[in-house]
Amino acid sequence: MRQESGVKAASEPFAQALQGAVDAAAARRLDTRLETVQRKAHLPGHGVGDEGPDLEKQKQQLWQASQELEAIFLQQMVSAMQRTVPRDEGVIQRSQAEELFQGMLDEELAKVMAESGEMGLAKALYQQLVQSLEEREKAKNSDSEA
Repeated sequence: MRQESGVKAASEPFAQALQGAVDAAAARRLDTRLETVQRKAHLPGHGVGDEGPDLEKQKQQLWQASQELEAIFLQQMVSAMQRTVPRDEGVIQRSQAEELFQGMLDEELAKVMAESGEMGLAKALYQQLVQSLEEREKAKNSDSEA
């Protein structure tokens, strides 16, 4: 019994370090996903003589970026909900591997939820962005005609 408590005490710093590494990796993955969304949402054509993709391609890029942003939001929401569920109680305790798998499962669940379109966040964001895109296109066309 004494040896088990020594092993458990020695494994706690390792578990904390592992959890810190997992949290840091999740933060980096989130930052990477946000940068990807920003790149997809960046619409060229702001500068003089800078012809960007046509309006339909820009709308498609906005839709993809809106869906990915909704997926990121939903992943954060699902992860926060998962943390509220008590895990230390019960016969079998969760391992670090199970925690890591749960994070990946939450990410995939969020992607599926965003792709279903049931939440509506991506649609609302897309409509707002397309409206401003179309207004900018109209202004650009009226400036080129004058």
